[in-house]
Amino acid sequence: MLILRIRQAECALADGRLDEAFEIAQADEVRSHRYGQRLIGRLAREIVRRGQEHLAANRFQAALLDCNKAEKLGGTMPEVAQLRTAICEAMTENQQDCHQQAMRVAEAKQSIEDGWLSVGGRILDEASAGDGRAQLVRQELAAARLKTDDAVDKAESALNRGDLEEAMDLVRTTGLGQSKNGRAGELLSRIKAQTIVRVRSDLEQGRIDRAQAFVRRVAPIGKDGTELTELVEALARCRQAAQHVAAGKPGEALPLLRKVKLVCPSAAWLDSAISNIKRAAEAYDELDAGPLGLTLADAASIMGASDLDADAAVASTNRRESKMRMQEQAMPNQESDFLPSKFVMQIDGVGSFLVFREPRVTIGPISSSARPMLGLMADPNTPVIMIERGDGDYFVRSQTPIDVNGKSVGEAMLRDGDRITLSPRCSLKFHLPNPASTTALLTISGARLNRPDIRQIVLMDRDILIGPYTNNHIRTDQLKDPAALFAQNGRLLCRAQDSILVDGRSLDPSVGLAVGKPVEIGKLSMVVARLEA
Repeated sequence: MLILRIRQAECALADGRLDEAFEIAQADEVRSHRYGQRLIGRLAREIVRRGQEHLAANRFQAALLDCNKAEKLGGTMPEVAQLRTAICEAMTENQQDCHQQAMRVAEAKQSIEDGWLSVGGRILDEASAGDGRAQLVRQELAAARLKTDDAVDKAESALNRGDLEEAMDLVRTTGLGQSKNGRAGELLSRIKAQTIVRVRSDLEQGRIDRAQAFVRRVAPIGKDGTELTELVEALARCRQAAQHVAAGKPGEALPLLRKVKLVCPSAAWLDSAISNIKRAAEAYDELDAGPLGLTLADAASIMGASDLDADAAVASTNRRESKMRMQEQAMPNQESDFLPSKFVMQIDGVGSFLVFREPRVTIGPISSSARPMLGLMADPNTPVIMIERGDGDYFVRSQTPIDVNGKSVGEAMLRDGDRITLSPRCSLKFHLPNPASTTALLTISGARLNRPDIRQIVLMDRDILIGPYTNNHIRTDQLKDPAALFAQNGRLLCRAQDSILVDGRSLDPSVGLAVGKPVEIGKLSMVVARLEA
């Protein structure tokens, strides 16, 4: 009966049915028979050969399975040891290739988002054709190119028919101002050149209000360029000069208008304004040198001015201040209304959280020569690291080797629960609470910030979930259902089942959660504040 089983195994081996032969050959009675031992030697070498074929085809699991079978049959044969070493090296190299591929795809995606479409395309050319993530980014690149070309065509058409405002609106709404595309760059140059002509013409005609409004419209495109910068500064000096005149200080307005005259020498209204202001300043100086140079309070005490005179003086002062406020409101600083790239969330009963909206965040000691975005009060020799979000994944990089989960690395992909050790007394724990959200948390241990109340950092992507569940980014039992904070058009908006009040009023979706104003979401109270330097 034993001889028959050995013959069955030999036939299976001859026919290439190695797994069937292996099942028979691993029986103890076969292994103990001398004919069985010969069979086992041949079978083990054939299994090693098949494992080598699997390895050559990058079927690592199948190759490793054959290696284990051959070792079980023939023990530590040299062929088995060589196959196992080759499999381990190939798997390590494949993991490194996959990591580099992921880094390459993330870099290409970031380049595309930054407007460098050609750069992103060249990076993707180096990616494997069979990489699914690279294929998705290629599709995004194609869509971005189509969108950019369409926007450029429409904006050029608007410029050709003399509609500069529509061209600027297209640039603002489509994001062409951030594009590094060649045609987009030429378009922006044309828009800026026509903007300079328009602003200079308005300034020379004395239409400061119209020129200022036009400059605000060009802000999303960028105000770089020497000539445009000079015009913007000239408008600012005109505003300052108007404020000095309204405050009764014409002498301080005079040098400002003279500088504006250097930028716009053909503005005839400036000659008249400078002449009038010069005469007004001289008249003020003459009055100040005479008896009327006394202050209003001194004159009232010396001459016994009536309450009516004092009221008239106060009314005059109020009129000047009101005029100055109206001038300031005519040209508001719109940037102050937008959500900053980093801010602090102070939640009553929970704590304070520092939120970063940028995809890249540098972290290191506050005394470092390369000032990090997140400064830690730690040993000056602590390395500066960068945590970057790309394609839904997080990566940590450092020019100096750091420990990630006890392993010394220069860069690594981060997963939920990873611990990054910068020094024996400074470490960060990385946490991804919600698999459906790419917003992450960093918990600082050992080191601290300038503000001791902040111990957690929020790396915000699309949203921040606040609620009672373990998969919420910020845990609190003050809410029965999660509330979602998300940034949109430079505003921080909120969705929640509970009522939302901002400074005691219902939330206005067009304004969002105002910075520095108290916010109430049901029983939860919080404030979104700017991070003071």
